[in-house]
Amino acid sequence: MKKAVEKTQVLVDLFGYGIVELKITYWLEFFSLPTRAYSIECHIVHFDATLHSWLYSPDFKFVFSEIEGGKGHAVCFAGERSKKNIYYQTMLNVVADYIFLKEKIFH
Repeated sequence: MKKAVEKTQVLVDLFGYGIVELKITYWLEFFSLPTRAYSIECHIVHFDATLHSWLYSPDFKFVFSEIEGGKGHAVCFAGERSKKNIYYQTMLNVVADYIFLKEKIFH
Protein backbone atom coordinates (compact mmCIF):
# COMPACT_ATOMS: atom_id res chain seq x y z
CA MET A 1 0.00 0.00 0.00
CA LYS A 2 1.39 3.43 -0.95
CA LYS A 3 -0.11 6.75 0.12
CA ALA A 4 0.87 10.27 -0.98
CA VAL A 5 0.15 13.25 1.27
CA GLU A 6 0.03 16.70 -0.27
CA LYS A 7 1.60 19.69 1.46
CA THR A 8 1.32 19.68 5.21
CA GLN A 9 2.74 22.29 7.57
CA VAL A 10 5.17 21.31 10.32
CA LEU A 11 6.50 23.81 12.87
CA VAL A 12 9.99 23.19 14.25
CA ASP A 13 11.43 25.22 17.15
CA LEU A 14 15.15 25.69 16.45
CA PHE A 15 17.37 27.49 18.94
CA GLY A 16 18.72 30.61 17.26
CA TYR A 17 16.24 30.41 14.37
CA GLY A 18 12.98 30.49 16.31
CA ILE A 19 9.96 28.58 15.07
CA VAL A 20 10.50 27.50 11.47
CA GLU A 21 7.49 26.66 9.30
CA LEU A 22 8.18 23.88 6.81
CA LYS A 23 5.75 22.76 4.13
CA ILE A 24 6.30 19.05 3.57
CA THR A 25 4.98 16.53 1.08
CA TYR A 26 5.48 12.89 2.00
CA TRP A 27 4.79 9.39 0.75
CA LEU A 28 4.14 6.38 2.96
CA GLU A 29 4.60 2.79 1.93
CA PHE A 30 3.54 -0.09 4.17
CA PHE A 31 5.50 -3.36 4.36
CA SER A 32 4.59 -6.50 6.25
CA LEU A 33 7.84 -8.41 6.58
CA PRO A 34 8.72 -10.25 9.78
CA THR A 35 7.35 -7.11 11.47
CA ARG A 36 5.17 -4.27 10.19
CA ALA A 37 7.04 -1.27 8.78
CA TYR A 38 6.41 2.02 7.00
CA SER A 39 8.86 3.67 4.66
CA ILE A 40 8.41 7.45 4.51
CA GLU A 41 9.93 9.70 1.84
CA CYS A 42 9.71 13.45 2.52
CA HIS A 43 10.24 16.58 0.46
CA ILE A 44 10.32 20.12 1.86
CA VAL A 45 8.50 22.37 -0.59
CA HIS A 46 9.74 25.90 -1.44
CA PHE A 47 12.44 26.21 1.20
CA ASP A 48 14.81 29.18 1.15
CA ALA A 49 18.41 27.95 1.36
CA THR A 50 19.58 31.39 2.51
CA LEU A 51 17.26 31.27 5.54
CA HIS A 52 17.72 27.55 6.21
CA SER A 53 21.47 27.08 5.78
CA TRP A 54 21.31 24.19 8.26
CA LEU A 55 19.11 22.20 5.84
CA TYR A 56 21.39 20.11 3.61
CA SER A 57 18.68 18.67 1.41
CA PRO A 58 14.93 19.18 0.99
CA ASP A 59 14.60 15.39 0.58
CA PHE A 60 14.97 12.78 3.31
CA LYS A 61 13.75 9.29 4.22
CA PHE A 62 13.09 7.27 7.32
CA VAL A 63 11.46 3.99 8.33
CA PHE A 64 9.12 3.20 11.22
CA SER A 65 9.22 -0.46 12.19
CA GLU A 66 7.23 -2.21 14.85
CA ILE A 67 9.19 -3.91 17.59
CA GLU A 68 8.40 -7.61 17.65
CA GLY A 69 5.28 -8.30 19.65
CA GLY A 70 3.88 -4.81 19.14
CA LYS A 71 5.58 -3.40 22.27
CA GLY A 72 6.84 -0.25 20.58
CA HIS A 73 8.45 1.05 17.43
CA ALA A 74 11.84 2.06 16.11
CA VAL A 75 12.72 4.91 13.74
CA CYS A 76 15.64 4.61 11.34
CA PHE A 77 16.79 7.64 9.35
CA ALA A 78 18.52 7.20 5.99
CA GLY A 79 21.03 9.54 4.43
CA GLU A 80 24.49 10.96 4.69
CA ARG A 81 25.47 10.84 8.36
CA SER A 82 28.38 13.25 8.04
CA LYS A 83 26.13 16.09 6.93
CA LYS A 84 23.82 16.20 9.93
CA ASN A 85 23.88 18.96 12.50
CA ILE A 86 21.76 19.56 15.60
CA TYR A 87 19.22 21.68 13.68
CA TYR A 88 18.83 19.07 10.94
CA GLN A 89 18.51 16.26 13.48
CA THR A 90 15.91 18.21 15.46
CA MET A 91 13.91 18.79 12.27
CA LEU A 92 14.04 15.07 11.40
CA ASN A 93 12.81 14.10 14.88
CA VAL A 94 9.94 16.62 14.83
CA VAL A 95 8.82 15.58 11.33
CA ALA A 96 8.99 11.87 12.26
CA ASP A 97 6.92 12.46 15.42
CA TYR A 98 4.42 14.58 13.49
CA ILE A 99 3.88 11.93 10.80
CA PHE A 100 3.75 9.12 13.38
CA LEU A 101 0.98 10.89 15.29
CA LYS A 102 -0.91 12.23 12.26
CA GLU A 103 -1.00 8.92 10.43
CA LYS A 104 -1.66 6.89 13.61
CA ILE A 105 1.00 4.40 12.56
CA PHE A 106 0.69 1.04 14.40
CA HIS A 107 -2.53 2.02 16.19
